Amino acid sequence: MDIDYFKETFQFSPESDSPLYEQLASYIKIQIQAGVLKPGDQMITETNLCKILNISRTTVRQCMDRLVDEGLLVRYRGRGSFIADPKMKRNINYLYNFTENMRELGAVPTSVVLKSEVVEADQFIRDQLKLPPTQTKVFKLYRLRCANHEPILFEKAFIPYYLCERIEFFDFSSVSLYNVLSERYALNLYRATETIEAIIINKDEAELLKCTSKVPGYKIQRISYLDSGFVFEFTTSITRADKCVFQLELYRNTSASKSPIDIRRQVTLS
Repeated sequence: MDIDYFKETFQFSPESDSPLYEQLASYIKIQIQAGVLKPGDQMITETNLCKILNISRTTVRQCMDRLVDEGLLVRYRGRGSFIADPKMKRNINYLYNFTENMRELGAVPTSVVLKSEVVEADQFIRDQLKLPPTQTKVFKLYRLRCANHEPILFEKAFIPYYLCERIEFFDFSSVSLYNVLSERYALNLYRATETIEAIIINKDEAELLKCTSKVPGYKIQRISYLDSGFVFEFTTSITRADKCVFQLELYRNTSASKSPIDIRRQVTLS
């Protein structure tokens, strides 16, 4: 960031209830969102910020720590702080509705349907979905999930067909799978378990995600349940490690009863 530009455009507001470090962090976020600060740009050093603003090193460090935690800055030992490349931040405490969360973030969500068909489930899928012996058909949906037309996730979803007959006639490039299941089929989507595994993305998946093969990524497997306990979904998602970070909130264990988990996944594009 140019020091002269910074001096001309930033000043603390004495009327604000926000701490100084939050005011400074908000200003830097706005500059990133406006494109004044671009990925790879070097930030003014903490020492210079202290001198320019006549504030303590602690205040500046709190600001920088906040921006690093939010994925907006990255620090390199001996080099300083730089504007980070955009990433998707996923709060893994919740399931998610990709479309709704992207819209909440001001991003344009799109989905490219690669497969949408009813098939006989193989033994592995039958076991994951705990299908009854007489109900072996599943709805198979492969999609590429995008934000602002940039591929974020490659999803492979399997739904027991006996729960949602004729679902294959919906266009899931423009409608939400979860909304269809809950609104059209009156399924009470309740909870899920997920496993997240670090992987190396293979050639076929790399082509879909527009990255080179053999780059780091994550495989996310999700099994979702209705309030009745029946499994309604088995999904595997592949995402690039350089496009996704995971955020988990930890709480002290208490004896209080837990509320049902919302059927949503909270995503933040930083």
